[in-house]
Amino acid sequence: MRPNYLLASFAAFALFHSTANALDECMATLKDPHGSVIVREYGKVVARLKGGEHFLVERMPDGWNVYLKSGCDGFIEKKVALQLLPNEPVMKLNYDHEKKLWQKLQSARDSERYDAISAKEHGVNYFQLLTAAGNGDLKAMARFFSLARFMDTSAAEEYYPERWVLVHVVGDERFARFLSTQPAKVRENIGVTLSSPGDTEPISKPKPYLKQYFPKTYRILFGKGQ
Repeated sequence: MRPNYLLASFAAFALFHSTANALDECMATLKDPHGSVIVREYGKVVARLKGGEHFLVERMPDGWNVYLKSGCDGFIEKKVALQLLPNEPVMKLNYDHEKKLWQKLQSARDSERYDAISAKEHGVNYFQLLTAAGNGDLKAMARFFSLARFMDTSAAEEYYPERWVLVHVVGDERFARFLSTQPAKVRENIGVTLSSPGDTEPISKPKPYLKQYFPKTYRILFGKGQ
């Protein structure tokens, strides 16, 4: 009986870890339907989760990164009892707060962000450009995506994820219209960014996500068959 027991144990262990690895991010809710949990970011309270609320979670070694439909995001500890909902479609991310941040920073004298510093060295007010692009200005969007050639390693780590944010701020209709005006090489470059999980956090499978929430953009970048 001992060998069978060991095999069963190893099988259960493997199943647990394969399931855990498959759940890099998924929807979740609090197990306690009447409970509430504080969400913090860098120690500061940014939101409160309530029982029955559905939100996106990303597994971390010591807890969970959480993303709310309101656009707030932060961290909760591992001890918080969650009901994971892996079969529920991942929600559409809300980046309205980023647009407000761009508006605020465009009038700032300096920024510590490497992407903004690199853009400034080439005469570009980075957040002013992002604000205009976020408002649907086609020329501003083209200028923003052209900044890639100025971004070194440190700047690129901030710049490329901002492309993902911009798509959400602009919306599918306007972004697809922008893509339709761009050369094939530009569309290919943008497609690489928007299908690279390192640039689309917390979404680890960006293509299905784009297909669901940005269908027109998806068709232009990847075609109908992918």
